[in-house]
Amino acid sequence: MDHSVLLAQLRALVERAPVLDDYHPSSKEHLIWLGQGHALVARWNSLDAISFQNAVDTMPIDSLRPQNIAKILGTIQRAIADLELKAPQTQNKVFSAGDVYDFFKEMNRVISSAKQTIFIIDPFLDYTVVEHYLEARKPDVNVRLLLSSNVKEQIKVLKPVIEKYNTQYGDVIRIRKCRKIHDRVIFIDNDVCWVVGQSLKDAAIKPTYLLPLSPDVISAKLEDYENIWNEAAEI
Repeated sequence: MDHSVLLAQLRALVERAPVLDDYHPSSKEHLIWLGQGHALVARWNSLDAISFQNAVDTMPIDSLRPQNIAKILGTIQRAIADLELKAPQTQNKVFSAGDVYDFFKEMNRVISSAKQTIFIIDPFLDYTVVEHYLEARKPDVNVRLLLSSNVKEQIKVLKPVIEKYNTQYGDVIRIRKCRKIHDRVIFIDNDVCWVVGQSLKDAAIKPTYLLPLSPDVISAKLEDYENIWNEAAEI
């Protein structure tokens, strides 16, 4: 996994951490969070992942819980610190006009990192979002596309492309239109958000950037776009 993507996912994991002192073996919230933590740590360092899992496995033992919590949180923080050193130049990527292949590779890394959902908001989306980027989608990942209702010609071309894609791969892509959107953002699994400087159809044809949104504002940002999505019209 790309260092910048893994770093963003670990930061988001920390932001949504439950109170581990309240851990109970039957707590779904804790079990899901610890499972996600182990999966991400394993992508960073396999040996540390073994130690992480040992701490998780002995969490039900009350006398060991404080040191296990320290081990779990300490491992995640060490992973974040290490990745910050490894990926200082990849967190915020700037692409000059003409860097179309570099942007293509980076965006495909972002898309391929999704395990469950992709939510792309871009007023000027066109058919290239499917042909250039969604080919990197993992088979079980569902996609939502939200674009402006003003781009009638692009919608006219995009709609049959989506229909053919869904015919072949199942109904994995939903698309809606709305007048309220201006930003270009991509949510991965509802906990990582990337901001794009240009519409995907023009990215790196014109100068652009790709950077992760700070985890502390992702939840509010996603809520805003979920509300817009619920009001938007199906295409």
